[in-house]
Amino acid sequence: MEKLTSSVVAETKLDPTVAKAALGLVLGFLRDKDTTGNMQVMIAKMPRAQEAIDTAQYTGDGGVTQVIEGMTSFIGHGRADLNILAGQLEKLGISEAQTDALVRQVVNRAENIIGAEGAEKIKGILPALRQRTDLPTDLRHSA
Repeated sequence: MEKLTSSVVAETKLDPTVAKAALGLVLGFLRDKDTTGNMQVMIAKMPRAQEAIDTAQYTGDGGVTQVIEGMTSFIGHGRADLNILAGQLEKLGISEAQTDALVRQVVNRAENIIGAEGAEKIKGILPALRQRTDLPTDLRHSA
């Protein structure tokens, strides 16, 4: 988790505490949306990742997320879940460009931990995030 946090901080210029909170939100979102188990494997292989997810979920937003989640349970999640995540990241002061960089770093780290095939499956979760934040089709960091 520290390596991922460091790479996010280097690319986004976010404060390390904010970067870790944002990563906790994004990793938790991806874990909850992943039906393959790849994110759970990735999280298990990153020391302190589960702690970051737990902390991000615990800090919450005064119950607003739970109310929205309750309302969306009638119509399905998907886009509403994504809007909740985007709102949480925005509340942390993270711009769309920083979100783009953060997600790119998560995908890069996924490739290192669970391999290219596993990372591709994780990227399959991201089309809706791409639409919400105008992320490029190729989320890999170009060197």
